[in-house]
Amino acid sequence: MPLLWSAVTRDKIVLAECGEDQRGGAVLSLARKILSKKPTAGWEFERTGSLRAAKFHVHNNATAGREMVWAFSCVFDSDFSELQARGFLEKLAFLTEPLRETREWQGGGTLASQDSFAPTLLQRMEQASSMGRTAMITSKVDEVKMIMRDNIELLLDRGDKLEALDDKANTLSKMSQMFQKRARDARRFQMWQQAKFGLVLGTAVTVGVGLVVIPPLVAVL
Repeated sequence: MPLLWSAVTRDKIVLAECGEDQRGGAVLSLARKILSKKPTAGWEFERTGSLRAAKFHVHNNATAGREMVWAFSCVFDSDFSELQARGFLEKLAFLTEPLRETREWQGGGTLASQDSFAPTLLQRMEQASSMGRTAMITSKVDEVKMIMRDNIELLLDRGDKLEALDDKANTLSKMSQMFQKRARDARRFQMWQQAKFGLVLGTAVTVGVGLVVIPPLVAVL
């Protein structure tokens, strides 16, 4: 469970706490450190290695007119974000608002509300931890979805580029075929022109020779 320890205090008196320390005493050590911090108008934070601690203060006047400072503290590991810890402690403050008006909470000594409130505190810690894991899993699923979407977009974009290249290749092939056809037509035209020129030239030579040779031959005959 990423939420490792939690407590509700009045001034310096711990009314109820819940949690366990499987970190070689590091959890309880950090818990004592966060509890020892002087009350402020809001939040206090501490950290040791991968462990984090947060405390939320609520100031109000008791029935007798004496100011009381209620504090809601927790210790959590790196799998539980600071934002989730804040939300958990704020919900605890809201949940205990009617209890803080009772004689037990206003005048009780150390762990005076342990039997009555510790089970509720444990239940809330388990719920917050479960929601934290769900949020983390949801975040990872969303991350995977984003990666898959990006991959699909890349594949589609690559497909579009391949189609564009294929279209260009087809266009170039058609242009090459047209060029080859025009080149064949041009060569055929040139050969035909050369053939016609040779035919005309041969005819002209034949006629010229005839004009030169035939008259003297006729005269002799």
